[in-house]
Amino acid sequence: MPSATIRRRVRNLEATFAVALMPKYPPFTSDEIADMVRRVRADEPLTRVELHRVEKQSPIVDGEFIISWCRGTVWVKHYIGIDMNVI
Repeated sequence: MPSATIRRRVRNLEATFAVALMPKYPPFTSDEIADMVRRVRADEPLTRVELHRVEKQSPIVDGEFIISWCRGTVWVKHYIGIDMNVI
């Protein structure tokens, strides 16, 4: 069996175990979301736990903000004057 096939299978197994063993996190509170938005705007890094929570709960909608996770990047979109909870 080629080594590339073995590496791919091991990588798939690792990803499966990582998802299965990841703890269940509670939804973000409005204060946590506001703090994350502030830190993202200030180019401060988010903790690994916060990144895992964003990845699991993506997209996160709170008031005028939508926070999503795409290919390892956290995206914060701000829709001024539009309550995204209603839409």
